[in-house]
Amino acid sequence: MALDILMVGGPQHLLLYVYSSPVRTLFAVLASLCIFTRIFTGFQHARSTSEVVMREKKARSIPYWVPFVGSAVSFATDIQGSITRGRDLTNDGITAYRLGPTKYYVVNMPSIVKQVFAKKLTVLNKENILLWFLKVTFADGNAARKEAHAFHASHKNLDLMLRDKWVSDATTRTAHAVEQRASSLISFASKPQDQQVWERLGKVEPVDNNTADADLYALIVNFVADIITPLLFGRAFVDNYPECHEDLWIFDSGVHHLVTSVLALTPTARRATAARTRMLNAISEWHQAVATFQRGEDPGPKWADLSDVSELMQLRVKEWEANHASRKLSTTNDMSVLWGANANSNKNIFWMLLQIYSRPSLLSAIRAEIAPYISLSPCSSPLPKPTSLHFDIEGVTKQCPLLKATFYETMRVNMSGLGIRSVAQDLTVTESAADACLFGKSAPQSYTIPAGSMLVLANGSMQQDARLFPSPHIFDPERFLFPVEGEPDRKQAVMKNLNSFGGGTYKCKGRTFAEKEMVLFVAGSLYLWELEMPDGGEITVPEMGLAGASRSPKRDVRVRLRRRGAAGSSYGSIGKKNRETAVRGNSHVLDEFGAHGLCLM
Repeated sequence: MALDILMVGGPQHLLLYVYSSPVRTLFAVLASLCIFTRIFTGFQHARSTSEVVMREKKARSIPYWVPFVGSAVSFATDIQGSITRGRDLTNDGITAYRLGPTKYYVVNMPSIVKQVFAKKLTVLNKENILLWFLKVTFADGNAARKEAHAFHASHKNLDLMLRDKWVSDATTRTAHAVEQRASSLISFASKPQDQQVWERLGKVEPVDNNTADADLYALIVNFVADIITPLLFGRAFVDNYPECHEDLWIFDSGVHHLVTSVLALTPTARRATAARTRMLNAISEWHQAVATFQRGEDPGPKWADLSDVSELMQLRVKEWEANHASRKLSTTNDMSVLWGANANSNKNIFWMLLQIYSRPSLLSAIRAEIAPYISLSPCSSPLPKPTSLHFDIEGVTKQCPLLKATFYETMRVNMSGLGIRSVAQDLTVTESAADACLFGKSAPQSYTIPAGSMLVLANGSMQQDARLFPSPHIFDPERFLFPVEGEPDRKQAVMKNLNSFGGGTYKCKGRTFAEKEMVLFVAGSLYLWELEMPDGGEITVPEMGLAGASRSPKRDVRVRLRRRGAAGSSYGSIGKKNRETAVRGNSHVLDEFGAHGLCLM
C-alpha cells in the first residue's frame, strides 16, 4: 500500500498517508529511531576499529537496532551465539554490549580471565549478581539483601566444602553409595509400581533379566540425585518428598525463563514456578524438623531419623536459627544448595557416559585404565551376578588421567556458564603476548573498564574458540593430556584454559568434590553396564538445549542397558594388576587409544 502511494503520489503523499494515522505515525517514529540507532552505533563501532593498532583502547561496542534495549533480545534468545559473533566481529580480548541501561564487557581471552580472578572484591564484586539471582530465580523477595548478616553468616559455611577433610569425607560417602547402588540403576522390575523413582522417570522397560530400555538422561540425572540429595539433606527428606527430584528438573528446565524477563510468563516458567513453590514448602518443613531435632526435641514420626543430615546442612540450619533468619531467607538459600548440588554434575555425568559409550576405542581405553582400581564385592544375594563394587578411591580419582581428561572435555563441550561481576572501580586489563598472537594481533592491547559497568567471563564461547581449543566441535580428551614433568612416559590431565569452575575469590566451592563425584559415578557405571541403541544402530549424542552452566539435551536418548557379564560381555581381565603396574601402564593405554583413532564423531 505504502509503495503504491509512493509510486503514484510521491514522497509528500506518502508522508500524508503515514501521519494521517496515529498507529502509522508511531510505527514510523519507532522505525526511524531504530534505523538512526543502528547507524549511530555502527559508526561508533567503525570509529573504534581504527584503534586496532593502539596499545590502549576502548573495548569496541557491538552495534544494535533498538535504543535503550541494545543487544538484550539477542542475548535472551541466543546468548552464546551473540557473544561468539561479537567476538569474531571485533577480534579483541574484550567486547562491549549494551543491555538496557548497563554496558557489559565480555572477556574473550584466557590471559584476561586470569587477571579478573586476581582482582580484589573492592574492584570486582559478584554479590549484586548473586542477590539478583536469588531474587528472580528462587523468589527470595530480596531477603538476602534485607537480612545481610544472616545471609553472609550461613553462606560462609559453604567454605567448609573447600576443606580437605570435608572433601575426603564426602568423597568416601559418595564412593560407598556408588559401590552399593551402581548395580541397582535398573532393577528389571516389569511393573512401574515395583520400580524405583528414577526408573519410572526414566521410563525403564525390561527386555529380559539382564537388559532394559530406558530414557538415559532422565534415568541418570534422577539416579544420581537420589544419591547426592540424601548425602546433604538426609534420607528422610527424599522419603517424605518423593517428588523432589521430578520437581527439581521441572524447575531447572525453567531457570533460563525465570532469569529473562521476556520469558518469565511462558508456560515453562509457570511450571518452574509451581515446582519451586513445592520445593520451598518441603525444605521449610525439613528445616523446621532439623531445627527441632537440634534443640533436643521430637520432630515427629515423619522425621524420626535425621542422623544422616550432612555436617554442612546441619551448620546452615544452626546459623539460620542463631541469626533469627526469616523462613524465606533460609528456604530459598537452601533450595539453591539443593539445585546447585544436582544441576551441573548430574547432567555432566549423563553427557560423559554418552560420549564415552559412543566411542568404542575411548570406552575400551578407559575401562582398561580403571580396571586395576575397581573390583566386584562378594554378595549373598541369590542373583547370579555380584551386586556391589569396591573402589580404590585414590586410584580412580588420581591415577586415571584419561578418565579425568574426558571429564574436562565433557565440561568444555557441555558447560557454558557466565561469570558476571560488577565493576566497583575503574580497572585496566591487558592481553598477553601469546593470546594477542593467537588472535592475529601484532602486539597486546589494554582495555579500561569503567566503574558501574559489568564484566562477563564468557566460558562457553571461549571453550568453543578454535584458537584456544583446536577443532572445538570434536570431542577430544587428549587435548587435556600432557607428559608428567621428569616422566615423559606418563601423562597427566591438565585443565589449561578451561575455567568452568571459576577462580579467585569466587571459585566454585564444590569443585574438588564435583570432580571426584563425577569420575566415581562414571567409572562405576562403565564397569557394570553395557550400553547400545535399542535398534542396534550407532549411539548418537543429541543436540544441547539452551546455554547455561550445564546444558540439558534437547531430547532424551532411548538406549538399551545390559549388565556386563551377561550375554557374552565381560568385566575384563586387568583387575588383578597392582597399582604400580597400572601407573606404569598408563602411557601404554593412552598410546593404544590414540592409535585406534580418538575423534570418531
